[in-house]
Amino acid sequence: MRKKLINQIKEKVISSYSAIAHEFDQTRKIPWQEFNHFLAYTKHGGKSLDLGCGNGRLYEFLKQKEVDYLGVDHNSHLLDKAKENYPECRFQLADMMDLNLPEEAFDNIFCIASFHHIPGRKMRKEVSESIRKSLKTDGILILTVWNLFQLKYLNTLLKSILSFIVHFGFKNAWNDLWIKWGNYPIKRYYHAFLPKELIKIFSTDSWEIEEFYFTRKGKKVSFFRAYNLVLVVRKK
Repeated sequence: MRKKLINQIKEKVISSYSAIAHEFDQTRKIPWQEFNHFLAYTKHGGKSLDLGCGNGRLYEFLKQKEVDYLGVDHNSHLLDKAKENYPECRFQLADMMDLNLPEEAFDNIFCIASFHHIPGRKMRKEVSESIRKSLKTDGILILTVWNLFQLKYLNTLLKSILSFIVHFGFKNAWNDLWIKWGNYPIKRYYHAFLPKELIKIFSTDSWEIEEFYFTRKGKKVSFFRAYNLVLVVRKK
């Protein structure tokens, strides 16, 4: 994917979240049931980085582990909500595609429903490498993305495949989708990961895959019944 197009997508993702910030905050008040799976991998009292933290709701769940928490998001409106809700925490305005974080600083990094907004294979690899550098040796990354191979997204997926064919693959990948938020006309970019595609990014000598599974309302299910893909990897 060309750099100009990547930058355009980055800007659209930021502007779309700004447009829906208030409503998005209202829908992110309670922890997802999937969070319960993460406790076993969260170091008590450790340093935790929440990439794409939004309004900071993950901290509400993590504070039982007394973590030293840093939330990072590209949306200032959602960060204002996070600071209001959790004044005891640190928050930073930044895009995960332009991270400048200290090396080997975190015991845990959480990337919950945000990695799918990164456009382009090369950029996703760069972000994964940035995450790796910021983790301590033996640190854990917990990453989730939406499963967009659901019936309700079928028309959107077919449109993307058609666009891929018409533009000979130069404009977008066949599984790059633009999805509306509720009644808002603005659409958000998502990459619809296939399981093997997500696994491949972290199948290197630098990572050890602890778990990879699919969930639906907190329960582990088969891929085609799932709402989320969940990947837990350890830095070697």
